Amino acid sequence: MSASSPELVSAAPDEAGRRIVALVLPELLIELVATTLAERARGAWGVVLAEPTALDGRTEESIRPTERLDAVSASARRCGVRAGQTIAEARNLIAGFAVETLRPAAVERALAVIAELALGFGATVALGLPDTVWVDVSGSAHLFGGEAALAEELTERVRSLGHGVRVAVAEGPALARAVARWAPPNGDGKSAHLVPREGAASSVSSLPIVALPLGEECQEFLLRLGVLTLGDLAGLPRTTLASRLSGEVARALELALGKDPTPLVPYRPPELVREEVRFEYGVDGSEPLLFALRGVTARLAARLAGRGVAAEKLVLELEHDRSIARLRGAKETTKFGFALSSPLSREDEIRRVVSSRLERARLPAPTVTLALTAPVVVSATARQLELGDTLAGGTDVEKELPLVIAELAADVGENKVGVLKILDAHRLEARSTLAPALPRKARAARGASRTGPGPRSATPLSVHVSGTPLEVVEGMSPFDERAPLTRLLPEPVRFEGALRVGATVAFERQLFTIDALRFEHRLHAVEWWNGDPIMRDYIRVWLKSTESVIEAVVYVDRANGKRYLQAVAD
Repeated sequence: MSASSPELVSAAPDEAGRRIVALVLPELLIELVATTLAERARGAWGVVLAEPTALDGRTEESIRPTERLDAVSASARRCGVRAGQTIAEARNLIAGFAVETLRPAAVERALAVIAELALGFGATVALGLPDTVWVDVSGSAHLFGGEAALAEELTERVRSLGHGVRVAVAEGPALARAVARWAPPNGDGKSAHLVPREGAASSVSSLPIVALPLGEECQEFLLRLGVLTLGDLAGLPRTTLASRLSGEVARALELALGKDPTPLVPYRPPELVREEVRFEYGVDGSEPLLFALRGVTARLAARLAGRGVAAEKLVLELEHDRSIARLRGAKETTKFGFALSSPLSREDEIRRVVSSRLERARLPAPTVTLALTAPVVVSATARQLELGDTLAGGTDVEKELPLVIAELAADVGENKVGVLKILDAHRLEARSTLAPALPRKARAARGASRTGPGPRSATPLSVHVSGTPLEVVEGMSPFDERAPLTRLLPEPVRFEGALRVGATVAFERQLFTIDALRFEHRLHAVEWWNGDPIMRDYIRVWLKSTESVIEAVVYVDRANGKRYLQAVAD
């Protein structure tokens, strides 16, 4: 064995050591309440977490004064109120101190958004009420340029969702949370705290003893001994502490020495990606809904990015005030579906498509809940950056076209947006159809894997028979210069009057004179397999008015002799 072998063996455990990032959101409870209660954005107030069973039918006045506050606003902190104090103590300091209750399920939903965002940085994430999300970055930090770069990018992602966050990287979750919550700001201006593998005990020695997850009795005993920091705890005799603090001392000493074997309980995201916002009072109009949509789409996009997927379909659901909706005889829920021509995952793209429909919607009653769901998702495919186009400042047509089509589909309807496809048919009205503008890749892949003969010719079929041209006015040569048909009327217009030169007809609120005619072709008993054979004579007609000449096609139904104007060459 070479001399370098012992170094390799000793370095392996450190390289394989666990590294956990802790994201602590110290103002999360305040942010959640302030989002739904606009009047709470400023002022001195606090939040109490309450279980759903204890919250039902519960008002502010019925909350016991002995209950402890889980969070307080910035104004309350300036007046001396702190989290952990009782409501009675807070009201002794601030007259009329208000208290809001918050369900733990709402806090868990907010943490779940951060947890799914963190899935893009590590394979395992976990969350802990009331304000912490962990992500295991043991084998992924090098993909982001190191732990410092990863922590900074993760911090920016969380802040972009409107949350204040403190970040730390350590060996285990408890130690990382303690550093993130209690460590003073870095002197180098970086927001993340990195606890090194070697020398972790000295890095955490200045943390207060209250940073450890110890019981109140244990913390009070240590404070009476004069143990104020983790460094003081690490310097005490281990055998003496073991006899006085039973089972808690082992974990406390390990954390004080920089060791944290605490396991992570993995978070399992739900299959359905859904984000919603609730309003305390119903809101009217689209402006407040468009404002709330920004936060909803931001959180939805973060969850999609963390999962590495893109939405192929979106559903916007608006729940209205039930009493007002019933009074007006309207539906209690309004739903809008968006079948996207190309999968979307970015916040600005999703908001652009959804807002184009929402801002034009006429809602029957005030809205109390706005929810956005991605029921169908596919794997997100990253496209290589094109440096030339970026430097030139040009528009990415390949990326912009699906957004434009999605906006049009949201405005006028999915079945009204597409490309015109030529079909093999005898009748003019059956020779084209509206196909999806951008077929989905899965559909294209299935078509590419299909074997067999090539596609049929797109040349329209028709049954032609010779006919005698009708009269043409002198000086015109319509037979040599026939314009192509450019507009097929949605429904054939009944052509009143005789088909002869000089006859007067009305079309598009104007009077025209038939200037020339020409027999085109005849359909004789075609499409007999449908049980209703078609028999038509098609005639090219030139209609002249005082302002212009219109070239059109008229067909005569030989079964009943009726005439219809069907197409125009504009």
